[in-house]
Amino acid sequence: MSTMGLLRWPRKRRAHKTRSPALQFCPQQRAIVKKCFITTPRKPNSAKRRVAKVVLCRTRRVVDIYLEGMDFNRLNPHSVVLVRGKGPRDLPGVNYHAIRGKGDFPPLLNRRNGRSKYAAKKLNKAKGWVTEKYLTKIEKEARYRYLRYGYSFTKRLRSNRY
Repeated sequence: MSTMGLLRWPRKRRAHKTRSPALQFCPQQRAIVKKCFITTPRKPNSAKRRVAKVVLCRTRRVVDIYLEGMDFNRLNPHSVVLVRGKGPRDLPGVNYHAIRGKGDFPPLLNRRNGRSKYAAKKLNKAKGWVTEKYLTKIEKEARYRYLRYGYSFTKRLRSNRY
């Protein structure tokens, strides 16, 4: 067998094909929600998955993103979200994820495990979880607003105190 073919036409490396071409090799991009809806995954799995159709701000491409976790009802049309690559494997055509805690997509509260995915803060003082009897009135109000609405007013509350 001759090696003349390999000398004349050497082997070429296959080009890397990205799973998220709409991001154009950016780690994240900002997007504006067009609509939120529910889909079902493909064959062996069965569930209701929350998906949103968004327009990427930089490239104006329309893609579907997966909304991880609960409490996605706060996303309305014209909400701003941050999008990363790698969608769920059982939803065909959904290749992007929404990042929680950025833009109008609120963090998932009262979460103890896997908090980094859901932008949940650890509510602890020295050790263990904070109990109500050790908090001041201002801290109780700030914690209530954080658990209820997803944001904190501690700076504003402390400035009103003095």
